[in-house]
Amino acid sequence: MSFMEHAFNEMKAIDPSITSDQFSRNWLNKCSSYYGSYKATDRDMTIHALICFLNNLSTKSSALRMNNDDPFLHKKAEQYDQLKQQTDKQIIQMLNR
Repeated sequence: MSFMEHAFNEMKAIDPSITSDQFSRNWLNKCSSYYGSYKATDRDMTIHALICFLNNLSTKSSALRMNNDDPFLHKKAEQYDQLKQQTDKQIIQMLNR
């Protein structure tokens, strides 16, 4: 399984309503068909998509923690942080190739 598929599955676990189009547009900052076309051709995310994803995960996590003590929101923020750590590792691996 590619990292892109793994990341999408993790996002679905956090937010079951997310679609592949939304994942492509809102999380990877790509066109809506990015995920589907890359998956169909057995390619993984580009470095640019990974960096956009990393930035969006960080932004979402920070926003969920901002000015609240809600345990549910903080748990969601932790899930985004865990995926952010995995994305960090993926970027490092790709840069070291």
